[in-house]
Amino acid sequence: MSDFRQTQVQKASQKQTYKLSQIQIQSINFLAMNNENLREEIFDFVEKNPFVEIVRHKSDKRVKEKYSESSSYSNQKADSYQQLLESYQNKRESLQEHLLHQLNAMKLSYDEYEICKALIYNLDKNGCYGNNLLPKSLLNPSRPLQNQVLLEKCIEKIQRMDPIGTCCKNLEESLFVQAKIAGDASDLTLFLLDGNLSMLNPPIPEKILKKINGFLDSWHKKAFAPALIIDDIEISEEDVRESLEYILKLNPKPAAEYFSDSSFADSNLADVALIIEKKQGFVAQDDEEKGIVKLNDENYLVVKYSRGDLPEIRLLPEVNLLKKGQSELVSQAKNFLFSLQYRESTILLQGIKLVQRQREFFEKGPGFIKPMTRKQMADELSLHESTISRITGKKNGKFLRCEWGVFPLSYFFNSGLKTSTENELSSETIKFKIQEIIAENREKNPAENLSDSKLTSILNEQGIKIARRTVAKYRAQLGIENSYNRQ
Repeated sequence: MSDFRQTQVQKASQKQTYKLSQIQIQSINFLAMNNENLREEIFDFVEKNPFVEIVRHKSDKRVKEKYSESSSYSNQKADSYQQLLESYQNKRESLQEHLLHQLNAMKLSYDEYEICKALIYNLDKNGCYGNNLLPKSLLNPSRPLQNQVLLEKCIEKIQRMDPIGTCCKNLEESLFVQAKIAGDASDLTLFLLDGNLSMLNPPIPEKILKKINGFLDSWHKKAFAPALIIDDIEISEEDVRESLEYILKLNPKPAAEYFSDSSFADSNLADVALIIEKKQGFVAQDDEEKGIVKLNDENYLVVKYSRGDLPEIRLLPEVNLLKKGQSELVSQAKNFLFSLQYRESTILLQGIKLVQRQREFFEKGPGFIKPMTRKQMADELSLHESTISRITGKKNGKFLRCEWGVFPLSYFFNSGLKTSTENELSSETIKFKIQEIIAENREKNPAENLSDSKLTSILNEQGIKIARRTVAKYRAQLGIENSYNRQ
């Protein structure tokens, strides 16, 4: 029989552990949240903690409910009047309904209809898109036929619907479009409407003519200045007076009869965390504190954090009068505000670094995105890679808006492939090229669908070393069917 013995052995080991504080855990959680979840978190905290208050918020039912008890009689009258207005408004036809009735009566292709519908639901109360998503961002990347040419055709189609002049960037462009469609505007009138309306202030023909002549003198002193529509016209005060009278007859607010209803619009792009604006002017170098990134000698980019529909909160002023350590709730309030500020500053700082690395994309568009990994960004910011992942995860609902459209932050992190010139192209750039090749071929040869092998050959001829299976993978990720099933 075997002899089993049990013995105890003592070993000394050294283990290093790191315990996150409550405020660190809260800050990390806030980074991962989208605006909808964070908004709920803020309202819950404000309700529980008496030392914070909401300073500003666009509109929220919970805010109205919270402060409705203290409303005065005058506020009650105002609410009743507002309800009356809203009930009256609901009896009117919305701009979207009015335009869709006309759209449904047209004979359109599937892609034309889908683009037009997206454009219609993207219009604001003035019938413009300037404050909403850029039209180009409404195109479906999985549909090769949805390109810039078709987009412009759809925009023009909506602009010609009743009321004439909707689906423009702003109301000034709407006036120009109305005059173009009417077809009876003089060249001088079109010149004034095409970005030169400021010359009409004050609306005195003599002063307007003086401004026009001064503009023409300075314009033609520029090297290689293109010709203008009024170059060969002898302009008189009477011409200016007639143009002024014509412009005053145009409809300054074509959508005024209708109310805007974008309730069916795509809400997946609502949580825009970063806004990148292109500005004209020279800056010597980047200024990260101000969010300024130099693009070239004539333009620079401004990176802004977008609060979106998040309420703005603060500590009550009375908190400063409390004795130190008097309330644990004060400490919780300060930690909560710190976590919100950490989220904002971290997202903004990452946005600045992202723009610096992707300058060519913001200058030329989606076909020029560079390969970039989350680890590279983490090293750049001296943060952990998991922190970057929390901000840019595909499911966390954070987007970036620039002149090229609205993009999820995850879009800018992708792998790369070597080209014949040893340059590295990002996977997104290659996908963009695949889309371009398919769209161009569809326009030239509608009956021919390029196979993955043919796409591979074309890309290889362009100096992109890529395997057929990789092309097939990218094509599938774009939502494009294979050549046999492609419509």
